[in-house]
Amino acid sequence: MKVLIINNYLDSKEINELIDAVKMFSDIEVISHDQISTGYELNGDIRAVILSGSEARIVRAQHVAKFNHVANLTRRIEIPLLGICFGHQLMCLALGAEVGALGKPVVDKFEFVRIIERNDLFKGFKAGQSISLAEWHHDYVKKNSLPKANLRLLADSPSCEVEAVKHEVKPLYGIQFHAERFHIRGEEHTEGIQVIENFCSMVR
Repeated sequence: MKVLIINNYLDSKEINELIDAVKMFSDIEVISHDQISTGYELNGDIRAVILSGSEARIVRAQHVAKFNHVANLTRRIEIPLLGICFGHQLMCLALGAEVGALGKPVVDKFEFVRIIERNDLFKGFKAGQSISLAEWHHDYVKKNSLPKANLRLLADSPSCEVEAVKHEVKPLYGIQFHAERFHIRGEEHTEGIQVIENFCSMVR
Protein backbone atom coordinates (compact mmCIF):
# COMPACT_ATOMS: atom_id res chain seq x y z
CA MET A 1 0.00 0.00 0.00
CA LYS A 2 1.17 3.54 -0.72
CA VAL A 3 -0.29 6.79 0.61
CA LEU A 4 0.00 9.95 -1.48
CA ILE A 5 0.61 13.06 0.63
CA ILE A 6 -0.32 16.28 -1.15
CA ASN A 7 1.82 19.04 0.34
CA ASN A 8 -0.30 22.19 0.63
CA TYR A 9 2.29 24.14 2.59
CA LEU A 10 3.75 27.24 0.99
CA ASP A 11 6.97 26.48 2.88
CA SER A 12 7.54 22.89 1.77
CA LYS A 13 9.63 22.01 4.84
CA GLU A 14 6.54 22.25 7.05
CA ILE A 15 5.47 18.85 5.70
CA ASN A 16 8.21 16.94 7.52
CA GLU A 17 6.23 16.10 10.68
CA LEU A 18 3.41 14.64 8.61
CA ILE A 19 5.82 12.61 6.48
CA ASP A 20 7.48 11.15 9.58
CA ALA A 21 4.13 10.23 11.13
CA VAL A 22 2.65 8.52 8.06
CA LYS A 23 5.90 6.66 7.28
CA MET A 24 5.46 4.75 10.55
CA PHE A 25 2.46 2.96 9.03
CA SER A 26 2.73 3.10 5.23
CA ASP A 27 4.91 3.64 2.21
CA ILE A 28 4.41 7.16 0.94
CA GLU A 29 4.73 9.41 -2.06
CA VAL A 30 4.79 13.20 -1.66
CA ILE A 31 3.71 15.72 -4.28
CA SER A 32 3.36 19.49 -4.06
CA HIS A 33 -0.10 20.98 -4.51
CA ASP A 34 1.12 22.99 -7.50
CA GLN A 35 2.01 19.76 -9.32
CA ILE A 36 -1.67 18.77 -9.41
CA SER A 37 -3.05 19.80 -12.78
CA THR A 38 -6.37 19.57 -14.63
CA GLY A 39 -7.32 15.93 -15.05
CA TYR A 40 -4.53 14.71 -12.75
CA GLU A 41 -4.82 10.95 -12.22
CA LEU A 42 -3.45 8.96 -9.31
CA ASN A 43 -0.83 6.30 -9.93
CA GLY A 44 -2.16 2.75 -9.73
CA ASP A 45 -0.21 1.93 -6.57
CA ILE A 46 -1.77 4.80 -4.58
CA ARG A 47 -4.36 3.43 -2.18
CA ALA A 48 -5.09 6.55 -0.10
CA VAL A 49 -4.51 10.32 -0.14
CA ILE A 50 -3.72 12.81 2.62
CA LEU A 51 -4.17 16.56 2.14
CA SER A 52 -1.78 18.43 4.42
CA GLY A 53 -2.29 21.64 6.31
CA SER A 54 -1.10 24.99 4.99
CA GLU A 55 -0.29 28.56 5.96
CA ALA A 56 -2.95 29.56 3.41
CA ARG A 57 -6.31 30.84 4.68
CA ILE A 58 -9.45 29.10 3.43
CA VAL A 59 -11.44 32.35 3.84
CA ARG A 60 -9.26 34.21 1.32
CA ALA A 61 -10.30 33.65 -2.29
CA GLN A 62 -6.82 34.41 -3.61
CA HIS A 63 -5.40 31.67 -1.40
CA VAL A 64 -8.07 29.10 -2.28
CA ALA A 65 -7.48 29.74 -6.00
CA LYS A 66 -4.00 28.25 -5.64
CA PHE A 67 -5.61 24.91 -4.74
CA ASN A 68 -8.35 24.63 -7.38
CA HIS A 69 -6.86 21.50 -8.93
CA VAL A 70 -6.53 19.83 -5.51
CA ALA A 71 -10.18 20.67 -4.82
CA ASN A 72 -11.21 19.17 -8.17
CA LEU A 73 -9.26 15.99 -7.40
CA THR A 74 -11.01 15.80 -4.03
CA ARG A 75 -14.42 15.86 -5.71
CA ARG A 76 -13.42 13.02 -8.08
CA ILE A 77 -11.60 10.75 -5.67
CA GLU A 78 -13.07 7.38 -4.66
CA ILE A 79 -10.28 5.96 -2.45
CA PRO A 80 -9.79 6.87 1.23
CA LEU A 81 -8.79 10.50 1.75
CA LEU A 82 -7.85 12.37 4.92
CA GLY A 83 -7.78 16.17 4.98
CA ILE A 84 -5.78 17.74 7.82
CA CYS A 85 -6.40 21.32 9.06
CA PHE A 86 -6.37 23.42 5.85
CA GLY A 87 -6.69 20.17 3.87
CA HIS A 88 -9.83 19.37 5.86
CA GLN A 89 -11.25 22.84 5.22
CA LEU A 90 -10.42 22.60 1.50
CA MET A 91 -12.09 19.19 1.21
CA CYS A 92 -15.23 20.40 2.96
CA LEU A 93 -15.40 23.57 0.86
CA ALA A 94 -14.91 21.57 -2.34
CA LEU A 95 -17.83 19.33 -1.39
CA GLY A 96 -20.15 22.27 -0.71
CA ALA A 97 -19.70 23.14 2.98
CA GLU A 98 -19.16 26.70 4.22
CA VAL A 99 -16.12 28.07 6.05
CA GLY A 100 -15.46 31.05 8.30
CA ALA A 101 -12.81 32.74 10.44
CA LEU A 102 -12.65 32.00 14.16
CA GLY A 103 -13.21 34.94 16.47
CA LYS A 104 -10.14 33.79 18.40
CA PRO A 105 -7.50 31.74 16.54
CA VAL A 106 -6.21 28.53 18.10
CA VAL A 107 -2.44 28.77 18.00
CA ASP A 108 0.07 26.01 18.76
CA LYS A 109 -1.68 24.25 21.62
CA PHE A 110 -3.30 20.98 22.60
CA GLU A 111 -7.09 21.11 22.65
CA PHE A 112 -9.55 18.63 24.15
CA VAL A 113 -11.44 17.20 21.17
CA ARG A 114 -14.70 15.40 21.95
CA ILE A 115 -15.51 12.31 19.92
CA ILE A 116 -19.19 12.45 18.97
CA GLU A 117 -19.29 9.34 16.83
CA ARG A 118 -16.86 6.49 17.11
CA ASN A 119 -15.89 4.93 13.77
CA ASP A 120 -12.79 3.56 12.04
CA LEU A 121 -10.95 6.89 12.28
CA PHE A 122 -11.35 6.91 16.06
CA LYS A 123 -10.82 3.21 16.64
CA GLY A 124 -9.51 2.63 20.17
CA PHE A 125 -11.42 5.62 21.59
CA LYS A 126 -14.99 5.90 22.86
CA ALA A 127 -17.91 8.11 21.87
CA GLY A 128 -18.09 10.96 24.35
CA GLN A 129 -14.38 10.73 25.15
CA SER A 130 -12.24 13.86 24.94
CA ILE A 131 -8.67 13.44 23.70
CA SER A 132 -5.77 15.91 23.53
CA LEU A 133 -4.87 16.87 19.97
CA ALA A 134 -2.61 19.54 18.49
CA GLU A 135 -4.26 22.62 16.98
CA TRP A 136 -3.10 25.63 14.97
CA HIS A 137 -5.74 27.33 12.84
CA HIS A 138 -7.51 30.62 12.22
CA ASP A 139 -10.48 29.27 10.24
CA TYR A 140 -13.09 26.53 10.54
CA VAL A 141 -15.86 24.63 8.78
CA LYS A 142 -19.41 25.67 9.67
CA LYS A 143 -21.38 22.89 11.34
CA ASN A 144 -24.77 23.86 9.92
CA SER A 145 -23.42 23.56 6.36
CA LEU A 146 -22.29 19.93 6.68
CA PRO A 147 -25.55 18.27 5.54
CA LYS A 148 -25.57 20.00 2.15
CA ALA A 149 -22.01 18.71 1.59
CA ASN A 150 -23.11 15.17 2.55
CA LEU A 151 -20.78 15.26 5.55
CA ARG A 152 -21.36 13.86 9.03
CA LEU A 153 -19.90 15.42 12.19
CA LEU A 154 -17.56 13.08 14.10
CA ALA A 155 -15.96 15.40 16.68
CA ASP A 156 -16.00 18.94 18.08
CA SER A 157 -14.13 20.96 20.72
CA PRO A 158 -14.63 24.04 22.90
CA SER A 159 -12.83 26.18 20.31
CA CYS A 160 -14.18 24.67 17.08
CA GLU A 161 -17.61 23.30 16.22
CA VAL A 162 -16.25 20.95 13.54
CA GLU A 163 -13.15 18.96 14.48
CA ALA A 164 -13.74 15.86 12.36
CA VAL A 165 -16.09 14.80 9.57
CA LYS A 166 -16.80 11.85 7.31
CA HIS A 167 -18.56 11.80 3.95
CA GLU A 168 -21.86 9.89 4.06
CA VAL A 169 -21.00 7.73 1.03
CA LYS A 170 -17.33 8.02 0.07
CA PRO A 171 -14.36 7.18 2.36
CA LEU A 172 -13.48 10.86 2.78
CA TYR A 173 -12.43 12.15 6.21
CA GLY A 174 -11.44 15.57 7.48
CA ILE A 175 -9.79 16.55 10.76
CA GLN A 176 -9.24 20.12 11.94
CA PHE A 177 -6.49 19.10 14.36
CA HIS A 178 -2.90 18.20 13.43
CA ALA A 179 -2.87 14.48 14.16
CA GLU A 180 0.78 14.27 13.12
CA ARG A 181 1.92 16.54 15.97
CA PHE A 182 2.36 15.06 19.41
CA HIS A 183 4.88 17.42 21.07
CA ILE A 184 4.35 21.14 21.83
CA ARG A 185 6.68 23.05 24.18
CA GLY A 186 7.42 20.11 26.46
CA GLU A 187 3.85 18.76 26.46
CA GLU A 188 3.30 15.42 24.74
CA HIS A 189 0.12 13.59 23.68
CA THR A 190 0.17 10.73 21.18
CA GLU A 191 -3.56 10.29 20.50
CA GLY A 192 -3.14 11.93 17.10
CA ILE A 193 -0.66 9.29 16.00
CA GLN A 194 -3.35 6.70 16.74
CA VAL A 195 -5.68 8.58 14.38
CA ILE A 196 -3.01 8.48 11.63
CA GLU A 197 -2.53 4.75 12.20
CA ASN A 198 -6.29 4.18 12.11
CA PHE A 199 -6.56 5.94 8.75
CA CYS A 200 -3.67 3.96 7.29
CA SER A 201 -5.13 0.69 8.59
CA MET A 202 -8.29 1.29 6.54
CA VAL A 203 -6.40 0.73 3.32
CA ARG A 204 -3.84 -2.01 4.07
